[in-house]
Amino acid sequence: MDDSDESFTESDQSDLETEFDSDEGEEENDRNDEQVLQPWFRIFPPEEERRQPDFQETVGPQNMPNRNSKPIAYFYLLMTFNFLQQIVQETNRYARDFIASRERIRRFSRLHAWPKVGETTLTEIKGFFAVILNMGLIRKATIAEYWNSKLPSQETKWFKNMFSRNRFQLLFKFFHLTNNNNIHGRNYPNYSPTAKFQCLIDLFNRQSKLHYKPEQNLSIDESLIATRGRTCMIQYIPSKSSKFGVKVWMLVEAVSGYIIHAIIYRGKTYDPTPPGLTQGSYVVNTLLERAGLLRKMYHVVCDSFFTSIALAKQL
Repeated sequence: MDDSDESFTESDQSDLETEFDSDEGEEENDRNDEQVLQPWFRIFPPEEERRQPDFQETVGPQNMPNRNSKPIAYFYLLMTFNFLQQIVQETNRYARDFIASRERIRRFSRLHAWPKVGETTLTEIKGFFAVILNMGLIRKATIAEYWNSKLPSQETKWFKNMFSRNRFQLLFKFFHLTNNNNIHGRNYPNYSPTAKFQCLIDLFNRQSKLHYKPEQNLSIDESLIATRGRTCMIQYIPSKSSKFGVKVWMLVEAVSGYIIHAIIYRGKTYDPTPPGLTQGSYVVNTLLERAGLLRKMYHVVCDSFFTSIALAKQL
């Protein structure tokens, strides 16, 4: 082989090495880009369950339906048949009283349609709840838009197949949970601002404890249901995302966030703190007592609003 062939081979080899080096550089750049797109994050080892020897509670779900049950079976764990039947009775009662109290009903009023169609039934109330839940999933500007059939692109036929718009709005108007005589005004004796829906809160608390026994670690805190409605229960909490609303004291399981017991705070007038106690310690003791979890070796975690030396001594 002459010198020219040898020089050509060396140059060719150097070109190949250069191309190989450039490929490696591109691969490194790709890896760097992947690292930028997928930043590092810390992985914590699973925590070991550490229970005190004196903690003897049987934790976990209780009185549950069979495996592979339909989702509606789990809905009925909280919304029982007896409570749904109570809603049917109270809704029909309120509709009769409301229509009877009207001296004159306008010619084209929707109220004329209620006696024609008839009183509501258990099946219709179930459909009413189904419509309410689907309205939370399918958002539209107004109630009437769910029955809009003028524009095919905006039509949702399922709602029209469930109810006519007038029937749904009448159900929405007459919907009642309970017949309580102390809901008309503050001047009535034994008035409670939660009288209209307290039975629903009581049902939730009762069924919540019936179907689940919490783990040893519990948490107590406040929550705010956002509303600007006119009620004496409105609270202002600047640290919350929705600063105005109804305050709820909650006892939850620390790991899962499962609500064990909830108390609607009605304000100082209706929920005064007993003398000699701070509001935080009173709330903690009340929640644990109503949930039936006192003196059972549970661990309670709460922030500085609830903690005090007196509460630590009591627990």
